[in-house]
Amino acid sequence: MEKQKRKQTTLTLAEKVRIVEDFESNGVSHAALGRKYGVGTSTVTHFIQQKDELRQKLALYLERGVTNRKTMKAQSFPLLEEVLFVWILQKRAANMIVPPDVLRSKAELFFGQLQRRGIYGDQGFAFSNGWISRFRSRFGLPASRVESADVEVAKFRKVFHEKLAALKLKMCQVYGAVESALFVKTLASRSDKLSDQKTARYTLVPCANMDGSHKLKLAFIGAEDKPECSNLPVSYCRSKQAWLTRQLFKRWFYEEFVPAVRKFSAMNSLEPRALLLLDNCTAHYDGVDGLISDDGLIGVMFLPPNVTSECQPMDRVVIDAVKTRYKRKLMLKLVWENVHLEIEERLKKITLPECIGWIAEAWAEIAPKTIRNSWNKLVDHYPEDGFCQTDEADGVENGSDTDGLEDEVRQLAAAVDILAGTCTTERELELWLQDRVYDAHSNLTSEILSDEEILDSVLHRDADLIPIVNDS
Repeated sequence: MEKQKRKQTTLTLAEKVRIVEDFESNGVSHAALGRKYGVGTSTVTHFIQQKDELRQKLALYLERGVTNRKTMKAQSFPLLEEVLFVWILQKRAANMIVPPDVLRSKAELFFGQLQRRGIYGDQGFAFSNGWISRFRSRFGLPASRVESADVEVAKFRKVFHEKLAALKLKMCQVYGAVESALFVKTLASRSDKLSDQKTARYTLVPCANMDGSHKLKLAFIGAEDKPECSNLPVSYCRSKQAWLTRQLFKRWFYEEFVPAVRKFSAMNSLEPRALLLLDNCTAHYDGVDGLISDDGLIGVMFLPPNVTSECQPMDRVVIDAVKTRYKRKLMLKLVWENVHLEIEERLKKITLPECIGWIAEAWAEIAPKTIRNSWNKLVDHYPEDGFCQTDEADGVENGSDTDGLEDEVRQLAAAVDILAGTCTTERELELWLQDRVYDAHSNLTSEILSDEEILDSVLHRDADLIPIVNDS
């Protein structure tokens, strides 16, 4: 009697990893696993031999929102795809849509530029619709927004929860960071005229863990040299247009974030492990392997571009609370000091070290419960630590860290109006309070790269980096 052929089964990477986990945790035999999953015994053996690579690839694709990947096959032109992905990240940061025809034309252009640099030689490449589809799939880039934001957020929440469970991280080992523009001397009466003004604009980067027990020193980026002042309460960096660059962020990760996490872990008798959640932008992106500490215990995870605004925990609640406190300190200075001077003269007397001191104080004043509650939209439960969506012990809901403070800032802004002889409209006041003010660069906080600079950023990833100035 002829032996019945086994039906060919193609497993996803997640299913292959599940086979490995069944073998490791339950001691199931290779033959039994083969029968359970519909594959041959030799195939099971092959999966177990490849377990580390399978897990690494699965984690990479899940982070990109790709849940049904079946193979680990490397693409034929990885450098081209990485260059193209960085270019897409930059377009998305500017809220620009990239249609397939534009994507194909840009890929052809980058391919030619790479060949002129001696890469790929005289190889040919067909930029077909099939390749575009596979490229989008590999990098988790949907062709169109066919699903609602709620569905996309739910997908990422699931991936994020699975990642935390796999790494066995406590709440205090999960971090978030985000950059934001800060106009240090902007008054409410000028909030809708910034694009026509030369404004003192900086970029700040707050970073903290999920339960708010560890807030790192603020990274503060300016276009000028570090102020001649000892013991600045921030990590000061200099950059063109006060933008966060890939070099600056990489330096911050290895010289600021990793040492700070290790010190915090040692002080709290924890294994020095951590995961840093970030927006997926050009300044944060450091290749497919990402940023990771030398011991492999501290790494990053990116928010998919299509859910960043809905999921970024540090974005609105925490940033707004910091900036509201900063505005209060600025207004108090203008109202109560140098009273013999006009408002314009009072503004001129305010120094950058003073502004840096105020923003550092504002960050220090943010309560742990505010940071903890800012994660509710992404993590609604954390069983090991008893984390829940409504922290009844604190009795605080999202955004309440500015309750009462905003009214005080409104009153101070009105007092500045009287002293300056200006009349701020309600619209100007709301724009200023909600931090919805924009300069000529639309408040971009990451550098804008030319095509050649994108190529350089990928091909020369380990070029000399700009040091961070830290007085600690």
